[in-house]
Amino acid sequence: MGWRSLDGERRVVTDAMRRGDHAIAQGRWSLALRHYGRANHFAVKVARAADGDQDRAVLGSVYYNLAELHTKDGGLAPAWLCALQACAVYAPLDPSGARPGDVASLVSSAGSSLAEERIGLCADARSRYVLLSAGVVRQFGPQALGANVADGALDGITNVFRVVDTIGEPAVRTFEELVRHGHRYTEADVDRTRRRVAQARELIGA
Repeated sequence: MGWRSLDGERRVVTDAMRRGDHAIAQGRWSLALRHYGRANHFAVKVARAADGDQDRAVLGSVYYNLAELHTKDGGLAPAWLCALQACAVYAPLDPSGARPGDVASLVSSAGSSLAEERIGLCADARSRYVLLSAGVVRQFGPQALGANVADGALDGITNVFRVVDTIGEPAVRTFEELVRHGHRYTEADVDRTRRRVAQARELIGA
């Protein structure tokens, strides 16, 4: 295939995600995985070449959706890894640094809409990572998060109980602060995040 411009590769990403979303709407998880796999291939290239926040945000969303698709398709380990990668991509975009106490001042300032969105994206991805971490430990044993994977466990935390306490609970508090001080998110986002953390606790018997 011939050379593509950066904008051409962005269009490939958009088209592959659109096709993947169509497959998701039909419940065709394996097909959706193929389309999102293609989106991921090009989104990584674009994010590296463009070095821009919006391209990184797109890559984060691709990894986030891949985590869900692998879960639907029965691939818990690759789902966990994609969730980890989503967190790694979103982290530099989150001005709060995943600290709930910083949310109020960030979202109350002028022109804070983008900051609010990205704080929420990061917290959402982190809560999904927590749930998948609990699932991985439940399936593969307590040492699963310490396995020799490419990027290591999120925040270097390999104890799943600490994952829930130090990553999951702050994600819940982040959404509580976003709802209290912002305009983009709702109680449904708080409930979804809280439910993931509760499910994680149930899986590990905490």
